[in-house]
Amino acid sequence: MIAKVFHEPLGDSKDDVLHIRLEFKETHRLVKFSLNYTTIIKEGEKEARKAVVRYDSIHGFAHMHRFYRSPPTSEQINEPVSLSTVQKLTLEVRQNWKSWKKAFFENHGRF
Repeated sequence: MIAKVFHEPLGDSKDDVLHIRLEFKETHRLVKFSLNYTTIIKEGEKEARKAVVRYDSIHGFAHMHRFYRSPPTSEQINEPVSLSTVQKLTLEVRQNWKSWKKAFFENHGRF
């Protein structure tokens, strides 16, 4: 198994990051992926990195975890485990991370 890991900042600060992990078989076929949008939550001098949204295929199919909801939800999405799916979901994160972050703070507070 060959793993590739990428970290993409979202926005101007380093608080919001998209973490991408791709796992390939020796044949270069994508077998697993995860996309994690995380943000830094600050309260006074304390800070912690928290997951806001996660897409993954850990169980052999694509699904989405919405940690910004209260309570958090998880659902299967009708997409194959493929690089085109990873590209599509990456674009979705880039387009929606600000609204997801806002919902996270509204539902879970600052810490």
